[in-house]
Amino acid sequence: MVEAKVKRVSEKKLSKLLDLLKDGDSFEREKAMESLLAFPNKNVVERVALLLQRSETNVRMVVLEILKKIGYCSLGTITGLLDDENEDIRVYACEILGDMNDKRAIPYLIKKLSGDNENVRNAACIALGEINDEEAVDALLGALKDSEWIKFSAINSLGKIGSERAIKPLLGVFENDEEEVSLVACEVLVDIGGEEILDKILGILKKWNKKKRGEYIKIILEKENEYIFQTLKEKIGDELFEHLLSVIESEDIKSLNNLKLLANFKNTITCETILKSFKGIDPNEEDYYERLLLFASLKEIWEDNVEGFMNKDEDYLLPLIKASGMENVKIAENVMFSKYLESSIDVKREIVKNIPAIISGKGLSIIKEATKDTDGHIIGDAMTVISGMMLTEMKDEIINVVKKGFFDVRVKALRALKRIDLDNAIEIIKQFVDNGSSEDKKLYLSIASMLNSEQNFPFLEQLLHDLDENIKKMTVSVMGNFLDDERYMVLLTGLLMGENIPHEVLKIIKDRKLNLFQDRLVDIFINNNNGLWTRYYALLALGAFEIPSLFNVFLQGLNDKENLIKIGSLKALSDLNDERALPYIKPFTQSQDEDIRSTAEYAVERFETF
Repeated sequence: MVEAKVKRVSEKKLSKLLDLLKDGDSFEREKAMESLLAFPNKNVVERVALLLQRSETNVRMVVLEILKKIGYCSLGTITGLLDDENEDIRVYACEILGDMNDKRAIPYLIKKLSGDNENVRNAACIALGEINDEEAVDALLGALKDSEWIKFSAINSLGKIGSERAIKPLLGVFENDEEEVSLVACEVLVDIGGEEILDKILGILKKWNKKKRGEYIKIILEKENEYIFQTLKEKIGDELFEHLLSVIESEDIKSLNNLKLLANFKNTITCETILKSFKGIDPNEEDYYERLLLFASLKEIWEDNVEGFMNKDEDYLLPLIKASGMENVKIAENVMFSKYLESSIDVKREIVKNIPAIISGKGLSIIKEATKDTDGHIIGDAMTVISGMMLTEMKDEIINVVKKGFFDVRVKALRALKRIDLDNAIEIIKQFVDNGSSEDKKLYLSIASMLNSEQNFPFLEQLLHDLDENIKKMTVSVMGNFLDDERYMVLLTGLLMGENIPHEVLKIIKDRKLNLFQDRLVDIFINNNNGLWTRYYALLALGAFEIPSLFNVFLQGLNDKENLIKIGSLKALSDLNDERALPYIKPFTQSQDEDIRSTAEYAVERFETF
């Protein structure tokens, strides 16, 4: 067997690193520790261990961290520290051996359980638990006869090892010892687990009075284990509800898992406890939605008393309305209207959004009030509800919103008006196009896709001549949706043949691959008098056609003075997948321009792949 080569550090460097540990600042100590950890060997361990004798706490802490990581290189050095005359050093040695997790240390630690002071005995108990080996069980069981402090550590270490030999003694401690120690034993036994152990724990608990077993059940419930919970429920019934409720009420942020356990008890107290749990939880958190689902699942308990819950606490309103919307729980309109008037903005928004699902009737009183609100979200949601419910009686309110307010809210209002009264919507659009502001015209264009080509044509034809260039651009983009109508194609052709060609026209031709315009696009592209971006968009459209006869046009683009045109031509040649292009493309892989070079390299790579 070939031994691993030991990394060594020169004496000079080691001395310097040790000096930095002793006298350096925090940064220098950190760097010295990193260097020493890179040389794990017996000599380093021995030299570093000597520094534990230093009185400075910050030096000792760094030394401790080093020895925990490389102490395995000299176990004898670390176990030797167990016999140091300084109690602190002996405690440190136990801590290091526990972290090293080396079974060879067990006999040395066991010796400390009976032959040293309380601090060292306690540290040895803890270390044996960290090593987690059956060899330590008997010694730890013996430590159960020690002082209360040692007994705590021994119980926890036995729990980590999980030996069957420890179960009976731990049950004895649980049943007969003082409450503080007994509670620790109970928790450890639950962690060890198993149906038989749980049955024995419950058997002992049932012998005690309700008050005494309350603290133990609380500890068991804090494990949030479904199996344990169901077993407890079977054994002690409704008493478990009281204990679980006590656990939840003691929590600042109510545990979702505990709430799920509580939901097994289907009663109004459970519902109210879940509602209380929403306090301090942001509605955007995933945890909030899970709580909402949990509450909604108890619909049969709370739906007949939803108004009662609403009147108990304002904080209940938001989750109640959300859950009612999810489950279509109906609430009287007059009750909901009163709540709407006195509620926060967030609650108002939720009420309005859920009107179709939660209100008995149409909810007109709430909707009318919502259309007068100063909050754009509330007004917008009201428009959506009116549209969805086809509330023609709300036409006047919609028209008022269409004509003034936040732009996105006006969009929702115009959509709603189009849905419930098309003639009125068309009339208002005509007013906007004829005499409206640029925002009015944008409002129309934003909903133009809801109208057919016949309804849109006179408006779009007129807006092509608008003084606002942005309106013209938007109009052209909208026209692209109706090119199956020959009249729109005529308009598009007219724009393409003009002097100032909107880039949106070229983008439409590219996206729709309208190759009937090929010749015109070539003329635009090769004419250097046209603007750079106009030529570039014409080139992109030509490239999208992937027509082999355009090969020479793209080659011509490689000689253009503009780098943007060269890049577009390289892409177009690449898309043609014509190997004749390779000799023309390859020289550009040496270009000084990074964008040209990377485009050419990509094109060459594509050819090689094919």
